[in-house]
Amino acid sequence: MRIHRILIVDDSLVIRDVLREFLRGRYEIDTAANASQALAAFARHSPDLILLDIRMPGVDGLSLLRSFRDTGMQVPIFVMTGYASLEVARDALDSGATAYLPKPFDLRHLDRLIADALGTAEVQPTA
Repeated sequence: MRIHRILIVDDSLVIRDVLREFLRGRYEIDTAANASQALAAFARHSPDLILLDIRMPGVDGLSLLRSFRDTGMQVPIFVMTGYASLEVARDALDSGATAYLPKPFDLRHLDRLIADALGTAEVQPTA
């Protein structure tokens, strides 16, 4: 079974490090601090899933999400934000986000969402 690659895009080094450490071992991880680094990382290694912060300096996450989707890219993109609102959630989902995660979020919940999106979720036996 091949190992899936996840691209983490967040301007916070702490968030990138926490997510990298949590996901390491199960996935190949690339990180980016901004949109230009994300585009370069995407070109180097096509990820199977992207975790994308909405609020970043320069090009924000929603603009980057739209540009990814405008190219026809279909990989799951989970948007994350510390500034949650219904309007932002609607904009993200309308722009093609697969999931919307207000920070802070439960890492176990994120793990389940990723496994579901990548088709790697283990089937739990029924009693």
